[in-house]
Amino acid sequence: MARYPSSPGPTQGENGHCEAVDTPPTPAPSDEQDGFDETDIVVKANQLIRGRINWTKLEHRVVAMLVAQLKKEDDSFKMQQVHISELMDMAQVSSRDIYDRAEEICRKLLNQKVHVRTSTEDGRRMYQGYNCLSTCRYVEGSGYIEAKFNDDMKPFLLQLKRQFTMYRLQNFMQLSSQHSMRVYELIKMREGLRYLCVSVEELREVLCCKHTYDRFSDFKRYVLERARTEIKETCDVYFTYKVERSGRTPEKVHFTIHRKDDPDTLPLIREGQDAALFDDEDASQSRDGASSQSRSGLKEKLPEEVLLDESAGRGASESAAHSDEMEANVPRYNFYATVLAGLRQEELDQLKTSTIEAALETSKRQVRHRQEDSDPRGVASIARMVTRAALAKLRGEDPSTALSVNGTSD
Repeated sequence: MARYPSSPGPTQGENGHCEAVDTPPTPAPSDEQDGFDETDIVVKANQLIRGRINWTKLEHRVVAMLVAQLKKEDDSFKMQQVHISELMDMAQVSSRDIYDRAEEICRKLLNQKVHVRTSTEDGRRMYQGYNCLSTCRYVEGSGYIEAKFNDDMKPFLLQLKRQFTMYRLQNFMQLSSQHSMRVYELIKMREGLRYLCVSVEELREVLCCKHTYDRFSDFKRYVLERARTEIKETCDVYFTYKVERSGRTPEKVHFTIHRKDDPDTLPLIREGQDAALFDDEDASQSRDGASSQSRSGLKEKLPEEVLLDESAGRGASESAAHSDEMEANVPRYNFYATVLAGLRQEELDQLKTSTIEAALETSKRQVRHRQEDSDPRGVASIARMVTRAALAKLRGEDPSTALSVNGTSD
């Protein structure tokens, strides 16, 4: 039943947005219900992914199954069916009270609005609410919910060419919390960049938690940690995260996104100089995935993540004497994630992964050259030079000040 290729990875744009798929469209299914399987794909515009949607997990599942039935070539919505027995199979639940709740699900889906953030022609931010469905009904004993999307949803679900997100329906259906479902959508949206930074205020709004879990420790425990565990156990990607604070107030959440099937692409979790920005307790959970490997193993796999000569600032004999200590204690810097953290959202939307990596490679070469011709500097200082130079290049600015002593041009 999938309308897009079974593997969403190759169709994603380099900046984490998905782009037009050149493969032939999947043939239209017959009128007879042919069932869902692991090849079914949900495709949504990123604006909808970032929207505020206050649905239960059952309501999310119903809508996801409706979206997965849409075909790439569709230019209008038709009546669709979601068989409750299939929903139960995909979600791996056995409770039959879903049949009793079908009428309630229809009523809530018709009444609950989807709130989407858009922009006016002059660039001002605008929030707009939509009714997702124009029709939703259940006939007692039929065994299925019948529904039709509202035409207002066309820009978010049909004929999508750019800035959209794809994920497998099966992964989404098996998550057992509506918050985990929404976090999964968010990290899939930025899977190509492998990084997502969102303010705590916006994250609460997207997850409809502005008035629940008043204490951030509760929000972290019951929303973020639960999502992290469920997604890692169930889905094709997982995430680690750090909480950035201003004093004691949590301000931003930095997600690092990992792919289960491609461990060599996992970025290192940033440690060392910038660690004071983050929760100490978050450091323990960041050891999952790539950062659970030995430091020596990581250095062999990703040598560029530890910039230049780790013995910068030491004499040769002193470096040799302290080699074991350095292996254990040298700070690692994830330059890629650090650069992303320094970019504004509108800049992220326009950049590609290859562009960011090219700017970093150029900056690293320039810093190596500077290091050879000048006094050696500490690893932390060199890391800051690289990231500042890369940010300047990406913004079309002169990177020379970032490469100079004390931030001034030579």
